[in-house]
Amino acid sequence: MNFKWVAMLLTTCLVYESQATDFYTQPMQRLDDAAYGELQTLAPFTGAPVLMSFFMPNCRWCEKQHVALSNLVESCTGVQPVMMGVNGNRRDLRRALKRKHNEFPAFLSSREFTQALGKKPPVPMTLIFDNQGELVFYTQGYRSQQTLTTLLKAHQVTQCL
Repeated sequence: MNFKWVAMLLTTCLVYESQATDFYTQPMQRLDDAAYGELQTLAPFTGAPVLMSFFMPNCRWCEKQHVALSNLVESCTGVQPVMMGVNGNRRDLRRALKRKHNEFPAFLSSREFTQALGKKPPVPMTLIFDNQGELVFYTQGYRSQQTLTTLLKAHQVTQCL
């Protein structure tokens, strides 16, 4: 799947009850301890670059991606990683987060959002949104901290050390 295809899918398929077309307004259940089980949106993250990382239970590459994201936030100020759980139930997704000592906001991906990515979204997958909430690029598979830093700089999303 190429970038244009992902962008088109996200643009056309993220409609929630025909009212909201912006992914920031999609209500999703929280998976992290901050507000476990509550329905929330990504609205608090508007105005900042967002690295949305998709993960699933029992995914070693997802765990490695989480470590790379943890290291990335130390060198790239202002970037907000958000974990999105797919292909699993809440209990198993939450357990996967605890195993990595997750400190990022984490959500159970909404059905509409997951469907926009395809029948079975590849994980790990990372979507990068700029300050205006526009999809800048995405990656499929594991990407190291160095690779993510290079991509953030190349697309002028944020300044990294």
